[in-house]
Amino acid sequence: MHPAFADIQFGPFASAYHSRAMTPEFKEALGAFLEKELLPQVEQPFESTSGTLVAAYDEERCCGPNSAVRDIYEFEFAFHRSSGDDTIKVELVFHAGARAFSARGNKPLYLWTPARRDRYLAEGRHIQHLCGRIAKHEGVEAVCPLCSAVLSVHDSPSLFDVSCPNRCFKYNYHRDPANGQLLHGHFFRKEPGEI
Repeated sequence: MHPAFADIQFGPFASAYHSRAMTPEFKEALGAFLEKELLPQVEQPFESTSGTLVAAYDEERCCGPNSAVRDIYEFEFAFHRSSGDDTIKVELVFHAGARAFSARGNKPLYLWTPARRDRYLAEGRHIQHLCGRIAKHEGVEAVCPLCSAVLSVHDSPSLFDVSCPNRCFKYNYHRDPANGQLLHGHFFRKEPGEI
């Protein structure tokens, strides 16, 4: 196992199944997966690391031979440095027959580096600013700032909705029909790494 992952804390586990599963082969498979999928995303040298792996469904009743959830684990990890940590929180699936791991849903692992975090927050502010200008009927072009697709805009007395056809984001707010003020709603974004 790469030294970066040598201090991962496994458990504690309530179920006997998960306690028995923490074999050297299991840990070696996890280390190989992280070394291949996570380590290349680290952009700067780090000073230390910390991480935990716990069972997502840590009860004996979830550990039967036909269980669809017994090999799902919650993984949290950080590469620490004084300028800011790289972090990840993800559900991993262990495939015992292949002695291999994958992210749940087969999504790629996405390490939140300080640069990625800052960019994601800046993009969110930009999207909200654009939607605010559209809501005020300012003469702005309704184009997604992330993918350049023409945005779908629904602007009625009771609802204001702006969404990207490529699912980059959805900005949806209910309005007070009496005065047009935005009351409550939702702002959804595509997760980084999603296709």
